[in-house]
Amino acid sequence: PKYDVLSDDALFLLARIQEEDVKDKALAQTLYQQLLTKYPGSIYVAEARKRFRKLRGDAVQ
Repeated sequence: PKYDVLSDDALFLLARIQEEDVKDKALAQTLYQQLLTKYPGSIYVAEARKRFRKLRGDAVQ
């Protein structure tokens, strides 16, 4: 599949919008998980993982 260098940026921003503005936590969690799965080399992986775990209810440091 063709990888657009901005795809991970767009997915991360969409997840943040769902989490922070729309307040759709379930969709935000799904989008963060997609980012972690589809773009494991992304610069957003660490932050997406942290946010995903927080939404899942894990204790986040």
